[in-house]
Amino acid sequence: MWKIVQCAVQGRGHMQMGIPCQDKTYSLVKNGVTAIALADGAGSARLSHFGAERVTEYICDDLSENFDRYFHEEDGVPVKKALISKSILALDELSRKLNCEIRELASTLLVVAVKDERFILFHIGDGVIGYCKKGELKVASQPENGEFVNTTVFTTSQEALTTMKLIKGKVGDIRGFVLMSDGTEASLYDKKEKRLADVIKKIMNLCQLVLPRKVEEQLRTSFEVAVRQATSDDCSMILMVEDREPFRGYAKLAPAEKARLLKLPAYARPRRLRRYDAILSGLENGRTLKNISKIIRLNPKYTKKYLNRLMGMNFIERRGIKYYTIVIMDTQ
Repeated sequence: MWKIVQCAVQGRGHMQMGIPCQDKTYSLVKNGVTAIALADGAGSARLSHFGAERVTEYICDDLSENFDRYFHEEDGVPVKKALISKSILALDELSRKLNCEIRELASTLLVVAVKDERFILFHIGDGVIGYCKKGELKVASQPENGEFVNTTVFTTSQEALTTMKLIKGKVGDIRGFVLMSDGTEASLYDKKEKRLADVIKKIMNLCQLVLPRKVEEQLRTSFEVAVRQATSDDCSMILMVEDREPFRGYAKLAPAEKARLLKLPAYARPRRLRRYDAILSGLENGRTLKNISKIIRLNPKYTKKYLNRLMGMNFIERRGIKYYTIVIMDTQ
């Protein structure tokens, strides 16, 4: 089972010019295949946001139908040709509906699909595909730029076939995959070192402990407040994280497991742990600082330190004057 979180936000430049977000993400679980895709619409293409949306949906569906055939094909060229030609057909059909040239629907395309213990990934254009293996972030595919400076390759480009990257393999110790657009690269990818930011591992860890919709809310806030400030471009990212040992909920953990999760020092565990238990269980329906101070019988000044620490770990969130637990408490 794979958990998926995704986010796409309009860039500052597009906000100023009234251009819609041209980055699109999509996921699909079908026929035992889990597929995720990201497309960054060409800035020079008037309707690229429609093309990006269409190609992500189409390619995930195609992989869910033809995963086994693509994976077992030893020659990668026929697979590349099939993926590109089918994408072009989908875009050609859309161009007729929109009464536009197909080049106006151009976008990059990053995709990962997994079935059982096998994966297929492919990449056209810029953006980055990464993965986490044995606790380490690694880059599977780097950006592909075009012939000229500040240009890239798109699904509709003549060089799409020759530059497209196709990788097939076994999942093994891979715990998660991440796709990001070039706008997100500015904050979360070091081009010089060819290294992904460690915060991606933190997001993957959160996917195990917090409901995906809550991780997505936090991700969107982070993108709006910080990530897009480093670029004028749209910013997007989609992750899939394997849930091999499903988190059964904080409430079901033994005291030692809770202490490790909360990173409590041994000498402070018993009393602190009781307070954290009370806070997390007491905030399921939301409470104010004053309310929770009464529950744990601690001065609000010191209670706030507990709350701030839990917010820093993304186990609770604040909405207005109330705090809410967002870590999974009980899977039942």
